[in-house]
Amino acid sequence: MPDVYTTLKAEYAAAHTGAVVYDSSPLGRLRLTGQSRIDFLHRMSTNDMNALKPGQGAATILTTPIARIVDRVIVYVRENDALMLTSRGAQATVSGWLRKYIFFNDDVQVHAASSEYGMVSVYGSKAGDVVTRASGQDVSDLKLHHWRNGADGVLIARADPIAGNGFHLLAPMLATVSQLWQAAMDCGATPIGEQALEVLRIESGLPRYGRELSEMYLPQEVGLWADVSFSKGCYIGQEIIARMESRGRLAKQLVGLRAVEPFEADLAVHLGEGSIGVVSSVAARPGGDWIGLGFVKPDRATHGTRVNIGTQQRAADIVSLPISPRHL
Repeated sequence: MPDVYTTLKAEYAAAHTGAVVYDSSPLGRLRLTGQSRIDFLHRMSTNDMNALKPGQGAATILTTPIARIVDRVIVYVRENDALMLTSRGAQATVSGWLRKYIFFNDDVQVHAASSEYGMVSVYGSKAGDVVTRASGQDVSDLKLHHWRNGADGVLIARADPIAGNGFHLLAPMLATVSQLWQAAMDCGATPIGEQALEVLRIESGLPRYGRELSEMYLPQEVGLWADVSFSKGCYIGQEIIARMESRGRLAKQLVGLRAVEPFEADLAVHLGEGSIGVVSSVAARPGGDWIGLGFVKPDRATHGTRVNIGTQQRAADIVSLPISPRHL
């Protein structure tokens, strides 16, 4: 993917005033088959997978025995299999993690499916209108991560919102991807590159693999409460996650950061003379400011708190997520 198709300013504005189309093929895709595939995912991850029916889906988190994040995945339940989206760069890790826990009495098979399904995503305030016109399917009633079939076997799913809304389109033939891309453009979507998408991701407060999604953090620390069921049975890491929820004591909390001067990821966040956290992601917005995501102590996570970043003591404000868009 190019960093920019036109200009960062134009692509950013298009997302907030219309819709943008993004080549999301780098996301990992796995297909799970076998009679116990859903029960297997249920006991392997944080969300209630057994409650899902074909046409539905959910985000769920794979965690280590000490409740640290392996990856956040999206699962679409179908009649004869389950299609899973992994984070970019995480497919091999997730595939290996799942296979490690398949026991002799499990009827589960994990298949690499990136070569079977091409993928584009449509984001922005008018994404729903674009997808409805491009696919011929009314998607206004689709719940988050639920899906339906379009023409030619295209799977249409509501995605985590970026710039207000989002949809994934998965095609069973790679050649169909260019057709989906062109259909979205014909219906008013603007192509978007990596640079603008990263700005919009940070604004939306969505975690990224290798940054906010890592074995350094618990799901609650990343704010992924909706992806965790506290009423289901045991899964890997469940005891620690339940204990942290019942005690209400998190060591850190994901927040937004905003500054008028450049700052960098992996730098310490300071309040007074002490460090209270670390920056995890940063991007420059069109219009001149810088935004980021970071982890700070929960009692310091108040919107409007002025902090300093790194040894250069760049001033920044802690802001609530999602971060308000910039009006250009």
